[in-house]
Amino acid sequence: MAAITASLTHLDPQSRLLVRSILLCFGSFIKVDNDAPFTNTPDPVIFLFNHNNYWENLLVVSYLLAHRPGKKLAFVSDWMFGRLPLIKWFLKRVDPIYTYSKNARFAFLNRYQQKADGESVCQACLDRLHNRQSLGLFPEGTRNHHPYRLRRGRRGVGEIVLRSGAPVLPAGIDFPRRQRNGRIPSLSPIVLRFGPPRTFPELRAAYQAVTRDDRLTDRERLKLQLFMSATVTHSLMLELSRLCGKEYPFPPPTPSFQVQRFLENFF
Repeated sequence: MAAITASLTHLDPQSRLLVRSILLCFGSFIKVDNDAPFTNTPDPVIFLFNHNNYWENLLVVSYLLAHRPGKKLAFVSDWMFGRLPLIKWFLKRVDPIYTYSKNARFAFLNRYQQKADGESVCQACLDRLHNRQSLGLFPEGTRNHHPYRLRRGRRGVGEIVLRSGAPVLPAGIDFPRRQRNGRIPSLSPIVLRFGPPRTFPELRAAYQAVTRDDRLTDRERLKLQLFMSATVTHSLMLELSRLCGKEYPFPPPTPSFQVQRFLENFF
């Protein structure tokens, strides 16, 4: 009830009405475990969620907006949703960063698809964080209907973490009924579990050292950066696995001899 009566001063009147309406109707569907990291970590912060279905997006985003209170988060989202009128209006409440790597599910929308590479999306994320706006990421990259296993995490998540300097707050989204039903339910209570903030100070220092080292060729530098980004993503996916209750069945990245030698010398 506190979330419904919160001032939400950072939101416009329409957004305040929307958030309160969602929580009034469905607020009892969300249970939060260990919200101390969420309430005690200042902006900017990178929120990291596993992704099961559309229903959780609506409820979790409303919860976050109500408890911040009302401070916008920039969520990375598929460009297709920015072309669907009602969903587009809702997404504007969270200042979306659109990705254009996939074709739309509805073929008629593909004529609106723009060209944008991973670097432009990464830079947009870094710009938001630089301006002290928090960020919401789904490292699986798409909805994952598997009730027991996570998808492989995107390496770009690790790159954003290492380049930004912002703390990462993993938050696992779990549907208690998935164990009993053997599937992700469409409309069901969820549990949101926050883990401790992660900062990766040693890997961040190494990433910065690699970026500044003029003795490295562009190819050598890229190999080192890709490995470190993949290492951060893997570590965060293991934490999400613990928080959401799904297995992460992928091995950690294996460094080449050159990468291993550099890191041993650095540390």
